[in-house]
Amino acid sequence: MNVFNLLFDALLLVHVVAGFIGLAAFWIPVFARKGGRAHVKAGRVYAWCAYVVTLSAVAAAVGRIVSYRVQGIGIAEQPGSYGFAVLLGYLGVVTFVMVRQGLRVLATRRAPEKLRTPAHEALAWASISGSVIAVGFGLTVWSEVSPVLLGMSPIGLFTGRRMLRLMRDPGGQRMGWFYSHMASMLGGGIAFHTAFIVFGAQRLWAYEIEGPLAILPWILPTVVGVPAIVIWTRRYRRRFERRSGAAV
Repeated sequence: MNVFNLLFDALLLVHVVAGFIGLAAFWIPVFARKGGRAHVKAGRVYAWCAYVVTLSAVAAAVGRIVSYRVQGIGIAEQPGSYGFAVLLGYLGVVTFVMVRQGLRVLATRRAPEKLRTPAHEALAWASISGSVIAVGFGLTVWSEVSPVLLGMSPIGLFTGRRMLRLMRDPGGQRMGWFYSHMASMLGGGIAFHTAFIVFGAQRLWAYEIEGPLAILPWILPTVVGVPAIVIWTRRYRRRFERRSGAAV
């Protein structure tokens, strides 16, 4: 076993451990009192695990592509392998951006004009660029991974656009920071659950989905999670409006 394989195995171990811890920590802020001690502490654990998982995913994606090139394996020979590496890197970037946005809007909620920085704006554009790359690669290098790349590609575009809109008009929506925080952290949770269903669950329970239904594990968390974000956002918007009306 060469040094590259040892490093990859170590990276994979860190990725898996952080993924399981982050997945468990994700549910505590969901049900805990918002702003309470459990919410804050578990949220921090989840966020740091998300950083580890996403950055290790991007590193693994780059490592896969470098390994293929060193071995002389071209895109035309194994388009699916390259497509999976692109997918892994794309999801890593977008999930990192979502979680970073979730923490950033929370930290700047009392001074929303500070949300917009060159670094944070660059993250928004990285998310949008990831979508463009996913679509471009999925269409030009067609493989069994292409439907997943195309299906996941809107996430980065929507994430980046929402970030830019909030940065350019931070006070345009009352409690906008809260809605962005909630949607971003829940969006990261969707990515965690997607990874668990696609990789972890199939290994734990030794099942395999073939044929057209093979895309189901990839899209199921999004199909469930996105409507949940919409419902929760509407619920809190009505609550804040009632409080505002009562205060007036």
